[in-house]
Amino acid sequence: MNMPVNQEKKKIFVTVGTTQFDELVTRVLHPDMLEIMEAQGYTHLIIQIGRGPEPQIPTSQKIQITVYHLKESISSDIKDASLVISHAGAGSCLEVLHAHKPLIVVVNQKLMGNHQLELAEKLHSEKHVVMCYPETLKTTMTDFNTSSLENLPINNQMALSNYIEKLMGF
Repeated sequence: MNMPVNQEKKKIFVTVGTTQFDELVTRVLHPDMLEIMEAQGYTHLIIQIGRGPEPQIPTSQKIQITVYHLKESISSDIKDASLVISHAGAGSCLEVLHAHKPLIVVVNQKLMGNHQLELAEKLHSEKHVVMCYPETLKTTMTDFNTSSLENLPINNQMALSNYIEKLMGF
């Protein structure tokens, strides 16, 4: 895709962690979601699909779509992103928040019984992330406003982990 030289590259990075979250991958690749992304000026969609199956990649005139399973570090993808959409795993959330990137956390309801929902709800209530479910991602993306988010008051990774543990009541 040829981009005008002066057009800013706006990237969305989606991560499902090291397991699989096919419902999230399917939702972000839906034509309605791609239209929303295009309307918001996004030019790149990078999706880390974990152990999930290779998805059908739709054709987009305005968004360059890249998909990969796993790699040693997703730090550069997070750093380069204008927005991150992530599963609610603590490690992924901490890494994105430490990088001070806007974060939409999508809760995998099939993983109930773990702390992902509790963590997502707490970070959402503290206005550090916007939390949603796969079926509400489209509305969340449409209404998303980065100015409603507050950075974590911590820059140090260890202090950040301690802050999250305190939020969670551990």
